[in-house]
Amino acid sequence: MRTRSKRLYGLVAVAAASLLVVGACSTNKGGGTGNNVSAGFADCEKKPNDCNGGANKQGGTITATLEKTLPNFNVIDADGNTFETAQVMNGLIPSPFVVFPDLTPHLNTDLMVSAEQTSTSPQTIVYKLKPNATWSDGSAIGLDDFMYAWKVQNGTDCPDCTAASTTGYELIDKIEGSDNGKTITVTFKEAYPDWKALFSLFPASVAKKNGDMTTPAGLKKAFDGFKDATPDWSGGAYVVTDYQKDVSITLSPNPKWYGKKPSFDKITFRMITDQAQEVPALQNREVQYIYAQPNQDMVTQVKAIPDVNYTLGKGLVWEHIDLNLKNTFLADKALRQAIFTAINVKDIISKTVGQFFPGAAPLGSHNFVPGQPGYKDYVTATGQGSGDAAKATKILTDAGYKIEGGKLMSPKGQPVPTLRMRHTEGNQLRAQSSELVQGALKQIGIDVKIEVTKTLGNTLSTGDYDLIIFAWVGTPFVSGNKDLWSTKGGGNYGKYSNPQADEALVSAAKETDESKVRDLLNKADELMTPDAYVLPLYQKPTFLAVYKDFANIRDNATSSGPTYNIQEWGLRAAAK
Repeated sequence: MRTRSKRLYGLVAVAAASLLVVGACSTNKGGGTGNNVSAGFADCEKKPNDCNGGANKQGGTITATLEKTLPNFNVIDADGNTFETAQVMNGLIPSPFVVFPDLTPHLNTDLMVSAEQTSTSPQTIVYKLKPNATWSDGSAIGLDDFMYAWKVQNGTDCPDCTAASTTGYELIDKIEGSDNGKTITVTFKEAYPDWKALFSLFPASVAKKNGDMTTPAGLKKAFDGFKDATPDWSGGAYVVTDYQKDVSITLSPNPKWYGKKPSFDKITFRMITDQAQEVPALQNREVQYIYAQPNQDMVTQVKAIPDVNYTLGKGLVWEHIDLNLKNTFLADKALRQAIFTAINVKDIISKTVGQFFPGAAPLGSHNFVPGQPGYKDYVTATGQGSGDAAKATKILTDAGYKIEGGKLMSPKGQPVPTLRMRHTEGNQLRAQSSELVQGALKQIGIDVKIEVTKTLGNTLSTGDYDLIIFAWVGTPFVSGNKDLWSTKGGGNYGKYSNPQADEALVSAAKETDESKVRDLLNKADELMTPDAYVLPLYQKPTFLAVYKDFANIRDNATSSGPTYNIQEWGLRAAAK
């Protein structure tokens, strides 16, 4: 899965969300011990921000799983912008706002005194940081950190910085500081409604050691310095105390943490990329927590483990298939339309996620999920996802293609080459989905070679695929959608371009009227869908399982994930 930004990590990467509450995470309608949730999480539907709460006792450890390895540690980098990286870095990177399980942004009261819009013309935001908020090296969190975040993500000061998103930052006119850098005033050139999504902070003191903040080359060195070096810094409740590449990463309390002291002595994230190994590790208490992209066997087995609480949730996570338009054959819209028409989304659902998650259904939008204001189905009417091989064949023959000896030939008489479809290693549902796509495309004369990837972020950022299946993980901020679909967007890995859609997306990112934002995004969707660049599949279930010994761990079906409140995790204190 991909995210974007930090904690507000915009979509890992995004897609989708309005500033309105979509609803709680659980899909269980009974509010109790339904088939999708255990008793320990039964109150999550009504109290998503407080369920599984309770007092902690000091000390103890927990080992949690990550389903992918970490491409790098820079979550605002296009390659490092993955959900797994975000889950670890939530313990280190402070930001003014945090997205909670109810899908709304909340002020980070550990870091902030306040953050308020003080003017609309020009739009002005004043951030007041707590005087004692410091990095682990003792330097104050303040103006320089905001300046660094702006410069490496505005697309101008550091044009070679591979930022996952420039949305919002490119609209800032100036940043000024007062009160010894603890009050930061941000003035925008144009209105930016999703300003609460900005400023995942990295230490400027470290950036200056890596490079400098005064030149494009210096900023590039500073930005790249945060990628591969194991963080020896933190502005959060934890610091990294051990990292075994592609194996595990361990966090321990940050002695310079300015918030309430965390309870755990140690949190270890163990990277288990083969899903078949996750449940045995949980059964043996080698891990005490899994947050998985589930399959039927996993859910069934977890439900049978004593003393484990579990919940299947549905939020701002959606699965999709993307095409890489850098492939000269896939640059042809007719071929793309035929490919998507031949793929049967209902069949994929029924043979994968639908076997254990009855709420799964075809998704018809690139910008909203069902239940959100603005959701409209633009996909079904096009026939994309229908599995109609006859219609797909007609699209091809009308465009001059021929199927000869079971092989698709282009209008120029060239054989359409074998297409490489990639999915993340160890993900059983994606492996099954890829096989179904392979069979569907064979019917229209296209051969598909299925390959796994261990590094989703790198595979996407380098464009090392023809087709790829993965998920966007959204936030309550829609402006990040611009970076997924616009011509120069940082998340537009397949190099799609539609100038008319660009215009609607750029306008949506600046619009303050929520109803107009929805209209603009739907206009973009109406333009994009016939171009057949991304085929939405379904709203993806999240699956959290954790032993009942642990308190304050709960699902957060946004890009923030369950570690949004990692500083509050702990062993449950005995009842008195």
